[in-house]
Amino acid sequence: MDDDLVCLQLRQTLLESNGYAVIISDRPFEALKQDFDAVDLALVDYDMPEMNGRELLLRMRASNATFPIVLLSGQGYTLPVEVRVLFSACIDKGAPVREMLEIIERFQTQGDAEDWG
Repeated sequence: MDDDLVCLQLRQTLLESNGYAVIISDRPFEALKQDFDAVDLALVDYDMPEMNGRELLLRMRASNATFPIVLLSGQGYTLPVEVRVLFSACIDKGAPVREMLEIIERFQTQGDAEDWG
């Protein structure tokens, strides 16, 4: 989930080339209409027009989303700790792509052992 469609499509291509099935959305309210039973992990931006990443996370959790929700934002580390701790992990958009892939892999190998909701 990111309102920057070009970056969103680039991440989709990258993740699919690494074997992941990807659903993208550039609008938070549309993302909330997804079937969360088909989702293993969500990457969300923080600064979006309709609602911010914290609000999206809270709405997803209220809709019984129990998968990891990872903040992928250019301002993630400037957010207050009480916002960052809501997310399963925080990744800076400027971080190497390898960092994002390693975090996704870590959550995938943990499987259903954790309930992130």
